[in-house]
Amino acid sequence: MGPPLAKEHAVLRSVLVRLPGVTAGQKFGGEAFFYGKRFFCHFHSANGFLFLETFVWDKVSEVVKWIPGTKPHPRYGGYGWVRFEISSSSDLRKARRLIELSYRYMVNTKRISLPKNERSRRLLKRAEKRFPTILFGVKESLKRMQVIMEAQRSNGSVRPTDLLRQATMFLRQS
Repeated sequence: MGPPLAKEHAVLRSVLVRLPGVTAGQKFGGEAFFYGKRFFCHFHSANGFLFLETFVWDKVSEVVKWIPGTKPHPRYGGYGWVRFEISSSSDLRKARRLIELSYRYMVNTKRISLPKNERSRRLLKRAEKRFPTILFGVKESLKRMQVIMEAQRSNGSVRPTDLLRQATMFLRQS
């Protein structure tokens, strides 16, 4: 007899590896899933349950409302992680939705670190005008600015990843 919920795990794993740009790798001693180099999803098994944990940036409260049964991660919820408990095949639809939502956030969102100075602030103001389909958020620390860029729906001529790459290059210009 295999591990509990092995069939459900296999179904969700296949959903993940079919997503464009997603690869399987290792993190925390178990299988993890990455979009490019960014870790965004993994599973835990415990007490007969399968836990799906995904990274949703700063959207934890929204995701918890949108997908019943999803909870902020008990330890890392403040960092953007959520947990969904899978107890049977009937939970697969919600788990798939959580994976798809987390993937969309991963593809459409990028964070970069810039020096906390006037030049960076001016560049950010110019970037907001130059890239109107990107929402820019800033979290400041003592010496750095964490800029979170989220590509909104566009006319389809430029992919979100390309748009975020262009904005990153613009903000990092020397």
